[in-house]
Amino acid sequence: MFRFLTLFLFISLSCIFFNESVTAAVYYTSSDATSAGNGTMNSPYPFATAIGKLSAGDTLWVRGGIYQSFVRFSISRSGAANALIHILAYHGEQPVFDFRTQPYNSSNQGFYLSGNYVELKGLVIQAAGDNGLYVSGSNNVIEQCVFRWNCDSGLQLKTGTNNLIKNCDSYENFDYETVNSDGSPNYGGNADGFADKQYSNTSGANTFVGCRSWRNSDDGWDHYAKVGNTIDLDCWCFQMGPSQYDMTNHPRYQTDAAFLNTFMQSDGRVIVPNYGNGNGFKTGGNYTSNNITLTRCLSAYNKVKGFDQNNNNGIMTLYHCTAFANNPNYGFTNSSYGTLIIKNSISMNGLSSDRFSCKSTTMSNNSWNIGSPFSDKDFVSLEATQMIASRSEDGSLPEIQFMHLMQGSSFIDAGVDVGLPYFGNAPDLGAFEFNPSTPLFRLTRNKTLKAFPNPVINQLILEFESDRSEQVHLQFVDVTGKMVKNISLAVVDGTNRLAIDCSDLPRGSYLCQIQGSALNELVRLIK
Repeated sequence: MFRFLTLFLFISLSCIFFNESVTAAVYYTSSDATSAGNGTMNSPYPFATAIGKLSAGDTLWVRGGIYQSFVRFSISRSGAANALIHILAYHGEQPVFDFRTQPYNSSNQGFYLSGNYVELKGLVIQAAGDNGLYVSGSNNVIEQCVFRWNCDSGLQLKTGTNNLIKNCDSYENFDYETVNSDGSPNYGGNADGFADKQYSNTSGANTFVGCRSWRNSDDGWDHYAKVGNTIDLDCWCFQMGPSQYDMTNHPRYQTDAAFLNTFMQSDGRVIVPNYGNGNGFKTGGNYTSNNITLTRCLSAYNKVKGFDQNNNNGIMTLYHCTAFANNPNYGFTNSSYGTLIIKNSISMNGLSSDRFSCKSTTMSNNSWNIGSPFSDKDFVSLEATQMIASRSEDGSLPEIQFMHLMQGSSFIDAGVDVGLPYFGNAPDLGAFEFNPSTPLFRLTRNKTLKAFPNPVINQLILEFESDRSEQVHLQFVDVTGKMVKNISLAVVDGTNRLAIDCSDLPRGSYLCQIQGSALNELVRLIK
């Protein structure tokens, strides 16, 4: 009997797996595919054709290249809980979907995802006439995608729930033609990095993990008028709401030249003012209830608030968050609405006074109420531009020193246990837990590192001190966070003077960082 049951189970499971392998198809698409393609690697489908053929469990491999389109790609097909539809960048290649010729219009998103149980991974979506990606479906996974230079929020979520947004970047999105109802300009008043707002769905939670938002015209994360639940884990905001955008060489300049040229300066540059809010994490708004948990989130140099209540009436839980040089760092200002719980968080160098005045407020073990003095010397680095450095090879956040705690800081072991892992006797304050087995050296900016000429033409001279002979890495990072040059160098104990060939660097601004076991210095560079 046992042998019969074993054989029966083996046959049954074999049939299940066999059927899944038969029904799950694998397709390929490329930027130069033609209508004659059959979806194989050697004869790929055009992208629009390929997404129309996908069913639960199928995989579409997207080859690298530039996919130019002036129409929106709509993904309406759905997978299942145990059989997602996978739309993935092919191994080691970068597909870029460029919509610069789309008319500026609220219907012209780059991608519209209404399906459920779909995975998008490794795609760059840029210069769309509205959102880069608009998601109305549920239970989707958006991973390692980039949304940039779009005419509204890089990623917009609306109506759906239980979506996971992981290790994505959204930057320099700008709705430069927006006006108010009376016709007055409101350029930049809508384009957030990540917008999960203006709908009601309380059945689950949308979750953001390891995502970054920088230099978007409005807010980093915007949950205005959302009724629902949100989780933000290990997410970073930097420089929301810049005062203006130089559109001279913008990908959409040719498409919208008639409008943009009205802002042309006497030197030929096209400079458009920005009216966007400039908050980092906007937790809600319009007196609705968005229950949001922010854990180990980092917000720096935003035009206004780093973390903003915005009249949210939900439960706002902040654990181990860090705010630096915002105006103010924390703005929870409506004492008639909302429940605020904030623990183990840091406020540093804010430009105005923080406020924690919700209807119900619970605070403990934060930098402003632990009773211990602190200063710049508590941190390895205060250089926030590290936040937009290139990601790690696996797509995770870059290893940085900004706002990491120095050994001996009063913030180490100063927290309260909130159920997260920690080293030592108690949790630390802020977004980065100090690890005594791998302490970081303090980053000194322009203390011994000299770079000249600056601006550089073809050859850069670096002078600096090192206390040991070793191999170090010299990295050049552009303003988008992309590492454009990485060199391994031998340095000696004492004074070093190195000549670096920069003839291959395009014109622009860079961060030049030299890193070794005990050397970590940074300088801004212009070419």
